Parts: sequence; C-alpha cells; structure tokens
Amino acid sequence: MLESFIYELRANDVKEEHIDLIMEKVKNRLSEENVDIELQKLGYQKIFTVDYDDYDDIYNYDLDDED
Repeated sequence: MLESFIYELRANDVKEEHIDLIMEKVKNRLSEENVDIELQKLGYQKIFTVDYDDYDDIYNYDLDDED
C-alpha cells in the first residue's frame, strides 16, 4: 500500500524530499486523509481526497433548473 501512495505522489510531481518527509510523518497512521493533510502543509493540493462541498461552491449546480 505504501508503494501506491509513493507512486501517486511522484505522478503528481511532489518532490522526493517532500515524499520522504510525508511518509515519515504518517508512517504509523497511513491514510489518504493524513497524506493530504501533510501535502497541504507543504503547499501542495490534495491528491487523495475530495471535498465535495467545495465543488458545490465552485460550480453552483441548479439541478431544478430545466432549460
């Protein structure tokens, strides 16, 4: 499982030294959420989790509107 996290981080252009730092910090609590928290602390965007509430604000879909 650790390898899949590292693969995704590399695929998203996270610097190797940051990958090492993140993996060290979350080694005993490895989860998508924890990795994303550490990514954001280093200035990266989330990779593994999605905040659907943010999508509502960005796209403001009106599902009741029929054109």
